[in-house]
Amino acid sequence: MVNPFPPAGRGPTVSDEGEDPPGRGTWWGLGVIVIAIVLAVAFGVATHGSDDVARAVVAAQARGPQSGAPPVSPSGAPAVTAAGVAFPNLMDRLGWRAVGRREDTVSDRVVTTLIYERVGRRIAYSVVSGSPLGAPPGSRAIGGRAPVVFGFDADGRTATMFNRGGHSVVISGLSVSPSALVRAARSSTRDGAPG
Repeated sequence: MVNPFPPAGRGPTVSDEGEDPPGRGTWWGLGVIVIAIVLAVAFGVATHGSDDVARAVVAAQARGPQSGAPPVSPSGAPAVTAAGVAFPNLMDRLGWRAVGRREDTVSDRVVTTLIYERVGRRIAYSVVSGSPLGAPPGSRAIGGRAPVVFGFDADGRTATMFNRGGHSVVISGLSVSPSALVRAARSSTRDGAPG
């Protein structure tokens, strides 16, 4: 650094006391930026509006079915697919029977929802078209095995989100435990459909 106030009788002087070597600060700053970008992508915060999309899907689910129960395949699974993802047979393993269906568009994504019922309680299982959503901010990873399931609360409902077949799936319900939603998520990936 050039001393603007040199001692009397001397010209400007250069001092390197306490300074980083040239370029070190630049590389450190670039390293921090790269790490921040990697973390943002890894944790889904770089996905624009994913929090809004996941929460808007839950709000649509809360509206209930638009039509009755879907047809059932010979295997007992609902004969419904969305974006190439088959809806699971939650009846055999968990006792959830498909009782209704709805279609919505949320942020230019088609959202296909089946409503399942068990002992008077309902859960909504939605396949969201398009690339997978990032985990909603404030969500928490639940359990330690595949698929990675994120839990969150929205619109007064308990909700989970995970990826299946290259798309996001959002499951929510009222007065339903997060563990019941995680069981539905994990069961749906064992039905032979891509997880």
